[in-house]
Formats: sequence, structure tokens, C-alpha cells
Amino acid sequence: MKYLITCALLVMAISMAAQQVEGTWKPGPVRVSNARSKPGNQTLFYIERNKNANTVFYDANFISPGVLDPDKPIDVYYILYAVDGKRQNLSVIERMLAYGYDAEQTGHNQFKIKLKAFPQRLIELSVDNKGKAHAIIKINGEKSLLQRIYVKAKPKFYTTVEYVELHGKNEKTSDNELETIHN
Repeated sequence: MKYLITCALLVMAISMAAQQVEGTWKPGPVRVSNARSKPGNQTLFYIERNKNANTVFYDANFISPGVLDPDKPIDVYYILYAVDGKRQNLSVIERMLAYGYDAEQTGHNQFKIKLKAFPQRLIELSVDNKGKAHAIIKINGEKSLLQRIYVKAKPKFYTTVEYVELHGKNEKTSDNELETIHN
């Protein structure tokens, strides 16, 4: 696990260097990117890092109302808050090693999602009868609606993850869930 997270964060470090943005960022309130989502898409969750305010968004990618694209069920992109607040697509390397995902369709509008940087923890992507998409992951052993991932990294020549936080809402109780995973 350390190797995968370290490799993924190496890609993040290279990406951030290319953006020429540095500083320390602390997570804030829940962000919504629907203004920058493709028309008809819906934000599922996002990743924040302590390196800067730039945020990676994961949106349900609908081909028609309530129907996920079976070939690409999630649209992943940056919002460059530390630069100009505009949307930027991921590079090929970022998609392959850090922020990309693998999807396996398990039924109509249902997918098992594995994030490239964290494949051990499956995300269940589905659409409810009202056409709203949900990303469900186990947080503290409980099925929860994933809202945010926060990555705390130590700056070095390559980036080393100190810990990752999973934030969500318990599917049964609607209580806030937080799990911290130390590297």
C-alpha cells in the first residue's frame, strides 16, 4: 500500500510543480463544482491535499438524465482554486497513476470503482430511483456516502503520504463518518 500511495503522490507532486503552485492548504467546507461540471453531471466526491487549494473532483458522468455512461461513469478533473478557479482535465499520467479509476459494471447504473491510488477500498457507484448518483465506501467498517478525501503529505523530492482521511455520511444513520488511514 505504501508503494502505491507513494507512486501516486509522486505523480501529484510532479503535477503540482507543473502548475507552479505551492503553499499549505487546510481542508475547508464541502465544495461543489456543479458550475464547472459538464451539463447534466453531478459531483460525487472530491480530493483535497495539504499542498495547495487545487481540488480533484469526481462527477457522475450521465449520458442522459439518470443514466451513467457505461464506458466512463465518472468524469475526473481539477478545479485550480490556487490559480484561477478554472477547470483543468487530468494529464494521462495523473489518470493512470494518481487520480484515475477502474470501473466494473455490476448492473444497470451500478459499478464497482477502484481508485488508482487506493485500489484496496472499493467504491460502489449507483443511481437511485430519483436519478441521483451515490458513491458508497466503507468508512470505519460502515457503508457511507463518500463526500471528500483529504491527503496530508510531507514535501520531499518525492511526496510521502502521512495520512489520508475519508469523510462521508453513514448510509444507515446519516451520521458524519471520518476515518484516518496512516501510511
